[in-house]
Amino acid sequence: MRSIQKLFPQFRANHKILILFILVLAGTSVWSQADSSFKKMDFLIGQWKFDAKSYIAENQYQQNTFYSSVSYIFGGTASKDDFSYKDQNGNLITYGTTIRTYDRQSQKWKMLWYNYNLSFITEMTGSYTNGEFHFTGKGSDQKGNYIEKITFYNISQDQYSWKNDKSYDGGKTWLKNFFSYTAYRITDKE
Repeated sequence: MRSIQKLFPQFRANHKILILFILVLAGTSVWSQADSSFKKMDFLIGQWKFDAKSYIAENQYQQNTFYSSVSYIFGGTASKDDFSYKDQNGNLITYGTTIRTYDRQSQKWKMLWYNYNLSFITEMTGSYTNGEFHFTGKGSDQKGNYIEKITFYNISQDQYSWKNDKSYDGGKTWLKNFFSYTAYRITDKE
């Protein structure tokens, strides 16, 4: 935990508890990498490039490119996505990590996202239905507390789409496609 504090001096006690919760959940879940529910997200393992669109203001979006490296962690009981976002000129905007695992007891996916300076954090729970992953959760960022919905769709081995809807007023109004992208697998030839 001390190494996390050195990397992120603003790492607060409640964030330590969340990380410990994820570590315990992943380490004590009653399932294995061979579990068919966990395997449904195997398509994510590898290197990805994303053509992304992020919300700026009503009917205004910014195009971005970002990259992700996804690997198994905790003995294959979870996956970790390391993201880096770049603007149109290739300048780094932010980077962060998602930890994702499947809880066999609740039959739900658990997902936790942190960006590099902890200016926004999201905890989500999800399920797999009709070839799509649907997550809901809550978090906070520089604009305040929010709830959000994420969908993985059009999933194939080398490409998928993803969209995020966000609400800052408890779900009364939604910013549709607050962040969205199409992901393309990066091959060794690229």
